[in-house]
Formats: sequence, structure tokens, C-alpha cells
Amino acid sequence: METHRIPAKSAGAFAVEADASFSVVTPEPRQVADLVAFVRGNPAEAFAQSYTRDLNGRLRISTGDALYTTAGRELLTITDDDCGVHDIMFGPCTEWMLTDRPTDEGYQNEPGGCRENLALALDAYGLDTAVPNTMNVFQRSTVTDQVHFDVRESPASAGDAVTFRAERDAVVAVSACSAKGVASGTTLTPIDVAVSDGTEVSLASVHDDRP
Repeated sequence: METHRIPAKSAGAFAVEADASFSVVTPEPRQVADLVAFVRGNPAEAFAQSYTRDLNGRLRISTGDALYTTAGRELLTITDDDCGVHDIMFGPCTEWMLTDRPTDEGYQNEPGGCRENLALALDAYGLDTAVPNTMNVFQRSTVTDQVHFDVRESPASAGDAVTFRAERDAVVAVSACSAKGVASGTTLTPIDVAVSDGTEVSLASVHDDRP
């Protein structure tokens, strides 16, 4: 396996063959990553948060659970998980969230969230399609008795990894979350992906000139 670093506030995309595995790793504590995946050759069939909640019968997924597609088919399966806490309720941060919505610290006033960075990374694979809602890796979200839901501080420790096995050929994109705040804290850090030897990871960010 080869490890590739996705810089802070950036995304990376790569292809994975059926039965191959890859891991998403947080080098520093607390940093959240967003993950999306598409069936290779049929980008209209993508990871679906809602069907993943429905078919697993839970709001959090971990070892042994599958990520399902818009067609209800298994796309990725979690085979190992150090953290055990991941969100499948919230969408990825996006530019309007970072520029127009205030936080406890005020407006972030920075262009480009995870949705934009993921879309740029996926351009390398010719995926001219909307980025769906993501699996928010290492993000802790809670639902109260009053049916309110909130994002909490990520419990991820430095070096925590979650490993996936591809159930079919896929294109995967992962971002190091761009949103400062409760989940990842005020200091944003990179995310690593460990992929099969020779796998190319295409990096992209609205914050720089990487292709």
C-alpha cells in the first residue's frame, strides 16, 4: 500500500478495483474527512446517504457495514475501523456555509468547501455530475430526545484509520474538511489515504492551483 497526503482544505480522487481495499487516516487528532464514491463507468450510481442509513438500519456505520448506492447496491464495505464514529446525516460543507452562515467565531469568509473541492478532484475522472451528500468520516453527530441533531467534537485520535473494501469498481474522492468549528476545531489539518501500489491520487483545491 502507498500513502498519499491530502493537504488541509483539499480533496483527492482515485480509482479502486473491486475487492481492493483502501484506508482513510487522520494524521492529527480530530480532523474530519468527507468521502464520496461512484460506480466506475456509471457515475449516475453513487453513494447514497439515505439508502445507507435505511439498509444498515442505523445512523452511524462502522466495521461490517456497507455504503450503498442510489440503486441500493453495496459499493464499499467497512472492514476495519479505529474510530467507530462517522456521520451519515449531514452534507459536506460548501462555499455558502463558509461565507454566508455565521459560526460562534463569526463568518469564516473563505471560499470553497468540501463539496467544491471534491468536485474539482473528480474532474480528473471526467465526472461532470453533482457531488452527493458524503460519508463524513470521523465526524460525531448526535440526535437528542427533542429530535434535534448536532455536530460534536470529533473523537478521532492521531493515526486513526477506517478501511474500506470495494464491492465493485469505483471512483472515490476524499476531502480534508474545510470547515473550522466544533468538529475539526479551529486548526485544520491534512488527511491521508492508503491505496494500492501504483494508484494515482488526483489532488485539487479551490485554494491553490493544483490540477
